Amino acid sequence: MDSRLEQAQNMAFFQPFARASGQPVARRIWGGTLPELDSHGLHAGNGGTWSLVFTEDSTIRAACMQGLVVRLAGSSTNPDGCGAPGLTTQVVVAWDQSWRKTAPRWADFWDIVRFPGKRGLRRDPRTTLEIALMADGVAPADVYGLLATPQGVDRAFRKLSQLRPYITWWSTPADAASILERGQVLMSSAPGDAVRTIGPRRRDTIGVSTDMALSYGLSWGVVAGQSAAQLVQSRNLLHFIVQPDRQADFLARYPATAEQPAPGATPAAVLPMDVQFWQTHYTTLAHRFDLWLRDAG
Repeated sequence: MDSRLEQAQNMAFFQPFARASGQPVARRIWGGTLPELDSHGLHAGNGGTWSLVFTEDSTIRAACMQGLVVRLAGSSTNPDGCGAPGLTTQVVVAWDQSWRKTAPRWADFWDIVRFPGKRGLRRDPRTTLEIALMADGVAPADVYGLLATPQGVDRAFRKLSQLRPYITWWSTPADAASILERGQVLMSSAPGDAVRTIGPRRRDTIGVSTDMALSYGLSWGVVAGQSAAQLVQSRNLLHFIVQPDRQADFLARYPATAEQPAPGATPAAVLPMDVQFWQTHYTTLAHRFDLWLRDAG
């Protein structure tokens, strides 16, 4: 989680809740992995159970299937009741404009001969495999259909292997912003809202393109395994967070606006992350991704 998002949530949600309820809210950053969630939920020690988590929709859905988060009442925006929507963002291509002003495409991302330098990619199959296929010429509308086949998975990993020596991995939005701000990469995939947190001196040199960007949502989940009393408090906090006045305050502090196309760029259709696809395939593809990373040395 980037610091600006953390501050916006604290000011819009947690501090007002603490004042209204008299219950302070302890916050921490977590890695977004299901084993860590389990260790602070169903299998937590005495007093170690988390209340709420905020993470991307695909993680919430996977946690829901494993019983790691509590199902809530369904709604039009949340029919399965696995979480409460909190934010929508995009993974874009961000690049150092001192190299060139024209926005690169994902195919350029792989062209080390013409554009030598390090590339930043997320250390996770989500978004990274989709980007690999788009870089290999697959249209956004065809990505998930192809990635659901063994041939498509092989193709994505072959494409990643071509770039492997030049990849600098990031795990969190803050990591992505950091490698760009420090000039450690020529270009990187990155959440657009994280790029906006880069300091003003460096931010003016970082370009952002939404051409073939991936959009995805982040949601709040109620952690399973809480005591009855703690669960009541957690539900009260979530109810407070989703109130219209709190949401308006949050959006004023952290506008959920899409990045604008770079000058001269003709944006392609944004690819929405297929949450159902990742709910079904994440475990298998994450295992293969981990094996591929291990082979990479």
